[in-house]
Amino acid sequence: MQRASGAAPAKGYGAATDMAALVLLFPLVRFVLTEIGLPWLATLRKYSEVQRRRVEDWIDRNAEAHGLNPDEIEATSRQLMEELERTTEINARRQWEQLTKLLKE
Repeated sequence: MQRASGAAPAKGYGAATDMAALVLLFPLVRFVLTEIGLPWLATLRKYSEVQRRRVEDWIDRNAEAHGLNPDEIEATSRQLMEELERTTEINARRQWEQLTKLLKE
């Protein structure tokens, strides 16, 4: 902590006061990070994963309701994305972008 406090010298009170403030605030900052911040981030990640799975399940249910195979849709989507990634020609890219607009409509 002494080395860390030396990285940004104080502009008024002195090293002893700064060190005391660091020592007093350290438990509070540690508590906020470990008891509030980190669990919240873990919960957020879990929630995002749950939402992603719900959306995927919804897509699969709707695809099946329309007589489509979700696995075939996913394979086709991957193939199209791979082809687009390999495309470097400007005209071909424009055609892909036009197709994207048509699909969105």
